[in-house]
Order: sequence, then structure tokens, then C-alpha cells
Amino acid sequence: MVSKSKMIFWCRFMEIALLIGLISTPILGQVFSWLQAGNDVPVMGGVIHKEFEIFPGSHPNTAASAICNLLRDCIFSLMLWHFYKVFKDIRAGVVFSQQQIKRISISGWCFIVLSIYSIISNMFLSLLQSPEENRQYYFQVDNLIYTPIGIGLVILSYVLQLATEIKEEQELVI
Repeated sequence: MVSKSKMIFWCRFMEIALLIGLISTPILGQVFSWLQAGNDVPVMGGVIHKEFEIFPGSHPNTAASAICNLLRDCIFSLMLWHFYKVFKDIRAGVVFSQQQIKRISISGWCFIVLSIYSIISNMFLSLLQSPEENRQYYFQVDNLIYTPIGIGLVILSYVLQLATEIKEEQELVI
């Protein structure tokens, strides 16, 4: 069993990490979208390449890429915010509440929407940026990994809902 002080430490650690991610994700997404072609950014011995330059002879549409990234980052930030609130309430000792269940469910649906949105936006951007004489699109299988995670969180919220109802029934009996 984890001691209360360790649980408080790890919950606070997760809250800080989630807030950093919540703030940095949209900012970094926009910075990487607006990098000019050919201006790769060196970072700690590696290089950050311009996003969505995948086809030779492609014509990158930076505005479309930035808008798609911003919408994706908004979904991701909403999910991070709900996870932040979940850990904050766990640290406060509120585990079985309707608000927690709702937050976990919303986070699960955010994962599912993020998966579908990523597939659609990647296809749209690849079609938009491929040469007109040879239209191409790509389908990235990695985006599908979010779907089972989201379904798992939605199921978890349902199980927590049942557990909360059982807990309330037992409190009424006693």
C-alpha cells in the first residue's frame, strides 16, 4: 500500500507535469508549425524538422498546418486539464465523486476524438500539400493508439460510476 505522503507527492508531481504540458503543448505546436522551410532548429544534439514536409515537391501550407495543430492542441489541452483536476481531487481525498467520474469520461472521449481528428487532419494536410499533378494522402496508423486508451477510460468511468452507486447504497443501509 502506498503511504499518504507518497501519494500526495506523486499527485502533486503529476499536477505540475500536467500544467507544464498544458501550457507548453500549444506554444510548441505553433512554433513548430510556423518554422520556415529549411530552418530546422537544433536542440541538444538533435534537430527539429519542419512539420508536414513529407512529399518531395510538396507545397507546404503553413497556415493550414498551424490551424490543424492548434485544434489538436486544444483537444489535448482539454484532456490534460481534466487529468490535472483528477489528480488535484485525489490529493484532496476526493476519489469517488460524480465530478471525478465525469472528468475521467471526458478525458476518455478526448482521446477518442483526438484519434479521429488526427487521422482526418493528417489526410487533409497531405492532400493539401501534395503536388496537384499527383495527389497523395497518407494514413498514419500511430493515431489509432489513442482509441483503445479512450475506450478504456470511458469504461473505467462507467466502473467508477457503478462503484460510487454501490458505495452510496451501502452508506444508506448502515
